[in-house]
Amino acid sequence: MTIRYLEIFVEVCKQMNMSKAAQSLMISQSSVSQAVAALEKEYETILFERLNHSLYLTKAGEQMLYLSSQVLKSVSQMEKTMKLGNTVPTLNIGVCTTIGSCLLHPLLAAYRKRCGDVHVHVSAEINNSRVLEEKLLHAQLDLAVIQESDASPYLRYRPFLKDRLAVICWNGHPLAEAGRKTDLTELQKETFVGRESGSGTDYLLKQVFSSHGLSLKMDWCCNSIEGIKQAVIHRAGLAVMSEFLIQKELADKTFRVVEVNDFVFARRFVLACHKDKMESPEFKQFVALCDQLGQEGMEDLIAATQVGGSREGEGVKKSHSYFGE
Repeated sequence: MTIRYLEIFVEVCKQMNMSKAAQSLMISQSSVSQAVAALEKEYETILFERLNHSLYLTKAGEQMLYLSSQVLKSVSQMEKTMKLGNTVPTLNIGVCTTIGSCLLHPLLAAYRKRCGDVHVHVSAEINNSRVLEEKLLHAQLDLAVIQESDASPYLRYRPFLKDRLAVICWNGHPLAEAGRKTDLTELQKETFVGRESGSGTDYLLKQVFSSHGLSLKMDWCCNSIEGIKQAVIHRAGLAVMSEFLIQKELADKTFRVVEVNDFVFARRFVLACHKDKMESPEFKQFVALCDQLGQEGMEDLIAATQVGGSREGEGVKKSHSYFGE
């Protein structure tokens, strides 16, 4: 096994075609085939199924892809460190859009404070949950905060934050009348402004309506929090958003919450990493901070960036019962 074989294997996985992989790497197709065959022979396993002139990764191939990507990432880091004298440890974090909008920056500030004199280069990406899961599976991120949904057998999860979502409308909408409550069947008559496919919020909203046998009318699709807010302000439709994201608009009465009878939109965010992830000291330190903060500490960090400042009892909190569930 050589590093070059791993590079070829990863490129084949990217292209899912040996001819295209050969073109991308500017080598012969026979060299690509030989590299894959050599890996399969060395590890006595089949990495690809060949069906109808198409390639499909086997379970062993999926595991090999993650481990190969991690090895290549480590080699790349070694090259930079040894050639440039760059000994700064790195941590690559991904967060879903909701967390990126309300918690990422204060959380990273708390992490840097904990690191003290040790400088850690933190690379953060904000994207939807599905994209972040894919990046975890391909060793492009060390860990990610995503909405809890269908568990992947290749990822490990730990509780991060509970969240409540609110159905919001513009001030003056009939559903915003004081004391009025509605139900899901009435909401299916309304137009919604939604998130892009792959978003955890989009997944939850569609799942709720589908599980109740209701249709969901969604005429608008936005890939940003601000885009959704502007669409609601301009009366394009209702929206479902985290209560963490709308404190200012509720305080100045730009938005109103639609009260829904006997139903609460709720979800949980989790901290995810690959089950075969090699945990660096920086990785462990970040996870320990999240555990120590717990639900209450996370909410304090969010509140510090919202209307009215932080809640009473600022600072890092000890883990509470939520993390013991």
